[in-house]
Amino acid sequence: MRLHATFFAIGSELTVPGSAQALESAAAAGHEIASHSHAHDYALSRRPEAEIEADLARAEETIANVTGQKPRGFRAPGYTMSRSLLAAVRARGYLYDSSLLPSPAYYAAKAAAIALYAARGRRSGSILGGVGQLFARRGPHWRDGVRELPIATVPLLRAPVIGTVLLALRSRSAAALARAGRAGGHLNLELHGIDALDASDATPELVAAQPGLRLAAAEKLRRLRAVLESLRNTMEPLMLERAALRLLPAPRIRAAGEARRSG
Repeated sequence: MRLHATFFAIGSELTVPGSAQALESAAAAGHEIASHSHAHDYALSRRPEAEIEADLARAEETIANVTGQKPRGFRAPGYTMSRSLLAAVRARGYLYDSSLLPSPAYYAAKAAAIALYAARGRRSGSILGGVGQLFARRGPHWRDGVRELPIATVPLLRAPVIGTVLLALRSRSAAALARAGRAGGHLNLELHGIDALDASDATPELVAAQPGLRLAAAEKLRRLRAVLESLRNTMEPLMLERAALRLLPAPRIRAAGEARRSG
């Protein structure tokens, strides 16, 4: 399809054999490489400011060493942000953040999974963020001085429009759901690596924990291609960096316009 995408890389995982080479190839092919933190610590948003800064800096350095460019976008582990984490993202000069998933349905499913782990005597690494994020704006907006590109959800019910959900549907239903996820002129469609993998790529334990792996990778890719082809007829594909610049002009431009009007 010759589409360019935004890949969110975890710094610590670039030591896995083959991962750095794959990311380097993606960057060389014109894809955007953004940061998904260094350690993928689900509780990063709750860490002291110094620890947050250190994690972001380490991820930036690791990604830049592989791709030759410092990442300009950020997505928090588990989509969980806080004022201190967002402040660090702003202070470090990121162009945009894409951590917001304003979906009560996702939040409820996550809470249920954490509770299930606890009932089985196991501790989940995931945490729950503030409930305020569940009803935040669905479209691109400024958030404490940072461009925010929320992950797509549908109106009213705010069900998440992500690869895992789309792959559970037939092509026409998946395409319709994806189109409904557009907000503010933008559809931020998130896919995970698991959306292109199947049981042959995982251990039996992981397959048992991830039902999505039971669907053949070839069928997953066929379904995703069908959705993307349908979207391409009515939407322009953009990497998140370009989308952020187009949809959310710099504040100084807006401020200059306001000054001219008041004069």
